[in-house]
Amino acid sequence: MANLADFPLIRRMSHLINLINFLALGITGYLIHAPYTGMSMNLVRNLHFFFMYFLIINAFLRLYHAFVGKKKDYKDFIFDKEDVKNFIPQTKYYLFMGKHPKTGRYNPLQKLAYLGLIPLTLIQALTGLILYLPDKFPGMAVSLGGLAAVRGIHYVVMWLFFAIILVHIYLVFVESRAQFWMMFFNKDKDQEKRRVTKELDKAI
Repeated sequence: MANLADFPLIRRMSHLINLINFLALGITGYLIHAPYTGMSMNLVRNLHFFFMYFLIINAFLRLYHAFVGKKKDYKDFIFDKEDVKNFIPQTKYYLFMGKHPKTGRYNPLQKLAYLGLIPLTLIQALTGLILYLPDKFPGMAVSLGGLAAVRGIHYVVMWLFFAIILVHIYLVFVESRAQFWMMFFNKDKDQEKRRVTKELDKAI
């Protein structure tokens, strides 16, 4: 069971910054894809790139914390034999076809989703850079099928990000709502309930 020690300040801040970045990038990215009359495209593009740089910097800081920080947690994300064994049972559980298998801090599908954010972020940064500076990277654009294909890849990956985030939010509130309070407010609601119950028992 997760506790407050699993959510040190740097992880909570990184998580919140990622949430803000993804929302800002999604909104500005969609406005770039489907602009409306009177909108300042220069402002929207600048905001889009600002949050993109912010996302990358935050990702590097989180990776540094995972591998070098005082409470490094990179081992929690390593895919092992137990994850291979639990992959199908965990998938069945999410599809309402089986029981929840016993897993570590993160189950195999969580690990794949979290690790998958790294290459997806790199793809978005690369395709976004090509779209922003097409004259600087004509060869890369051609190798990916032209600017139209690059734009399509960038757009599809944006929706993949949103899909992962929506599933993540759904599972947090369905499976582990207490972690929401710990991640955003550093409060263990379950611990508070146990404390109140214990005090009531003593009073009785």
